[in-house]
Amino acid sequence: MQQMSGRPKDIKQISDVIWEIPQTYKKGMLVPARIYASKQLLAEMDDGVFNQLTNVACLPGIQKHAFCMPDGHIAM
Repeated sequence: MQQMSGRPKDIKQISDVIWEIPQTYKKGMLVPARIYASKQLLAEMDDGVFNQLTNVACLPGIQKHAFCMPDGHIAM
């Protein structure tokens, strides 16, 4: 899967606590990626979370959305 660095610039706010990375963000994404988090939590997420989430959106068989919950983090 394609490695993207940094935060997506085109995250769209859906509601107070739902953010969406469009399917067009990364080649191979089959669905949009949604993050459930406050604005503050979103700002504190590691950049790797966005890469991991958008990689999930590329998995065969995924339907509707890839989801990241408020405790999203990257394991080191």
